[in-house]
Amino acid sequence: MEIDDEILTEFYDNRYAVQGMLIYRKASLIVVRNMQKILEENLEKAGHEPVLFPVLIPEDILKKESEHIKGFETEVFWITEAGKNKLDKKLAMRPTSETPIYTMFSLWIRSHKDLPMKVHQSCAVYRYETKQTKPLIRGREFLWNEGHSAFKNSEDAENNVAEIRKIYCNLFDGLCIPYRIHRRPEWDKFPGASYTLAYDTILDGKILQIATIHNLSEKFSKAFDITYEDEKGNHKFVRLTCYGPSFGRLLASVLNIHKDDAGLKFPTNFAPTQIVIVPILTKGNNEEVLNYCRKIKEKSDKFRVVLDESDKTPGDKFYYWEKRGAMLRIEAGPRDIKNNAVVIVRRDTGKKEIIKSDEINPKNIMEIFKDIDRNLMETAVKKFNDCLFNANSIDEVKNLAGRGIINAGLCEDKECRDVIEAYASVLGMEDAEKKCIVCGKKGKVARIGKTY
Repeated sequence: MEIDDEILTEFYDNRYAVQGMLIYRKASLIVVRNMQKILEENLEKAGHEPVLFPVLIPEDILKKESEHIKGFETEVFWITEAGKNKLDKKLAMRPTSETPIYTMFSLWIRSHKDLPMKVHQSCAVYRYETKQTKPLIRGREFLWNEGHSAFKNSEDAENNVAEIRKIYCNLFDGLCIPYRIHRRPEWDKFPGASYTLAYDTILDGKILQIATIHNLSEKFSKAFDITYEDEKGNHKFVRLTCYGPSFGRLLASVLNIHKDDAGLKFPTNFAPTQIVIVPILTKGNNEEVLNYCRKIKEKSDKFRVVLDESDKTPGDKFYYWEKRGAMLRIEAGPRDIKNNAVVIVRRDTGKKEIIKSDEINPKNIMEIFKDIDRNLMETAVKKFNDCLFNANSIDEVKNLAGRGIINAGLCEDKECRDVIEAYASVLGMEDAEKKCIVCGKKGKVARIGKTY
């Protein structure tokens, strides 16, 4: 099912004069701000300090780590003029923030007492995407959170990677997004990283990377001369890690993974409208019913709740709010008032239930929401698992590409890899041994999929 353009325009508008740059509207920002709030709270509980760096990066700073800039040089937006004056030094619009942040780390870190140093920022980054842009998924400006940390040794850096994995898993589980974590192959890791871990989900058969974690080891600390004095007075290079999820891609995942024929569905904590109250009006009873519904709204005011007092018919209101993913509908009419009751309808199952109006309280609503989220996750996981395949030949990979994640044997020869990557990308390599489907030699299990 395709999401109606009418609904999507309530989330974003992509008609802005610069291709690949979206206008985020109210509905999308409710979802994004909730993601951001949960993520930032968990990062700060784990010792990260919030920062906000300038969007402009001088050319000499951006080019300080040679391997890193090679990965981004074709994607950078450059500013060469200010007013009527040509700049002596080109300025890049932030494609990512390793270089400016590590420039400052070299000034902020002096002693082992300054470590660990952990910072994060939620911001926009800019990349001149040359492929066809796609709203929320592939753009030239996108919203994300990026974290950067420095440690005394590799053990502390690895512990940080494990800690961030838990924080991201907590966020993605709350969004009811199924995923696989893949260690990217050497040829596809983040430029300048020792290794890269990527979170991959599946949208309409294609693989969408929603977050990454990079262990940078000492590569950037050597390039930026980030050292600390240890307890014995020796100067050593710090170990660095960096990581980030894309808020736009997470929003795209939520919209597409949970949709059904009736419209959108959301994990309840992220729904733009969590509860809609629909009065069932009849001649002569309108004000009584509306007052009854207003009291129900007051009982639900801890949530994002709308009382629909429009002139539409109840059926039209049901249709309207189902399409927009209001996760719990409360109906009340004259008969319900007599019985001091309401009808509640779950968006995920369509199940109707009559309950007493006294049962409308935050505790009971949260119990319903927990069950809705559990059901959403179960449904999403089943769909995800239906998109996992095994392939024993190149033809099978070719036929399965674009339908999900494929397990197939692959050796380390570039020639064999190129054959596979003519149809799909190698997401990661597992330790398990398996015969290469291209040459027949000893290989490993590769995770393969067509990516956005």
